[in-house]
Amino acid sequence: MNKKFIPFIVLCVVISIIPSVGMIFFPTTTSTENTALQETPRIVNDDGSLNRLFFQDCGEYFNDHIALRNQMIFVDAKIQTKLFGESNISGVIYGKNDWLYYSSTLDDYAGRNKLSERELFNLAYNLSIVQDYLKKQDITFVFTVPANKNTLYGENMPYYYVASDIEEHNAKRLEKHLEKKNINYISMFDLFEGESEVLYQLRDSHWNTKGACLAYNSIMDFFNISHNDYSDSEPVVKKNDNGDLNKMLYSFYGELENDYIYPTPGNYNFTDSDANVEDGWLVTENKDGKNTLLMFRDSFADTLIDFMSSEFKTAYYSKAQPNQLEKCIEDDKPDYVVIEKVERNITDYLYNPPIITPASAELPNNILVKDTDTSVTVENCYYDANYFTISGEVDEVAISENSEIYVSINDSVYRAYHTSENGFTVYFKKSDLKGEKIEIRVYTVTDDKCIQTSFDTINLPK
Repeated sequence: MNKKFIPFIVLCVVISIIPSVGMIFFPTTTSTENTALQETPRIVNDDGSLNRLFFQDCGEYFNDHIALRNQMIFVDAKIQTKLFGESNISGVIYGKNDWLYYSSTLDDYAGRNKLSERELFNLAYNLSIVQDYLKKQDITFVFTVPANKNTLYGENMPYYYVASDIEEHNAKRLEKHLEKKNINYISMFDLFEGESEVLYQLRDSHWNTKGACLAYNSIMDFFNISHNDYSDSEPVVKKNDNGDLNKMLYSFYGELENDYIYPTPGNYNFTDSDANVEDGWLVTENKDGKNTLLMFRDSFADTLIDFMSSEFKTAYYSKAQPNQLEKCIEDDKPDYVVIEKVERNITDYLYNPPIITPASAELPNNILVKDTDTSVTVENCYYDANYFTISGEVDEVAISENSEIYVSINDSVYRAYHTSENGFTVYFKKSDLKGEKIEIRVYTVTDDKCIQTSFDTINLPK
């Protein structure tokens, strides 16, 4: 072997073993990903049995804790983006001018996997059930949908992704159904499209704080609540934002970008001293505020909390899905309820609608009884042990685009949530259903034409 190659070989060997040997002295202990790092592998499980996945666990532990992992991710990401204009992370799209986008928004952006008109009808119908439930308790409600970043600012998306017309996006198509059902709704699409300034971060999937202020004002104006709108305040610009997409792509070493800091009064406190705006459940108290707010939200509301909590005496923020609405109403007694859900996740209210006792209803006088393949199941509710979940699917022969589904329990009729194309779900408190069995009938109503699609006697789960 030519001796001049020996230093190169030694260098390669040293570089390759540093991440492994380095784990002894400086293992990776933090990650930008939304998963916990693999724990130290164990040969024996807690019950004394042999861990058959020991070697698999070792591999995952090594992948998570290898020394310099985050630094290597950063270097690789820089090479990929600067030389090839590509992201090395599947969840992040690298666009023009260093803009980053969330990959899960591609279906909306490209107009793929669109909801059917029936599914859009069902989604709006579910929200009408929620709104009617709250109205009966004198609670003011509003639903709002922040747009995906590339819906508003798609000009920096890579050229090989072709945008669909915004009017063809599921959330925009939903708006006409919300209007027909008279749902209290704030269109963030219209609100943000009316602004000439870019109000989303370049390397984050969310709006910036100025965008959050705009959304906050629209909600408070809808509620007709007098509030500080910060129109006379000049926010301070500070380079302090490390966006979610920035961290996903560049680990902890991506460049920070500017955001706005508003002179909010800071007159509220979290009831939990260790609270973080990203937590799934938050409560704030403000001795200077008025009324009580309950907001079911996602990460877009992280920057809303400072604004909203500065105005309300008590504010509750929940990320739980499905929303445990009835429990929150009974426990917290809010005056106002907001449901905020980003465009890419609006189907959460189609497949996992809020947990409430269904409203009673009446059926048309003339009911046609049909023998169909409608299915019904009764289960303990997975999300709240105090409820039963009654669900199933209506035979397609008894349903059309605008059919409503009702369920009768022991001869009392209730509105059912609509799920997917022809599914249905109702939640019942276990304390409200007596005995060991219940009689269930399922009906569809289409333009005053009522069909009984099934009749079952079902044992209640233990």
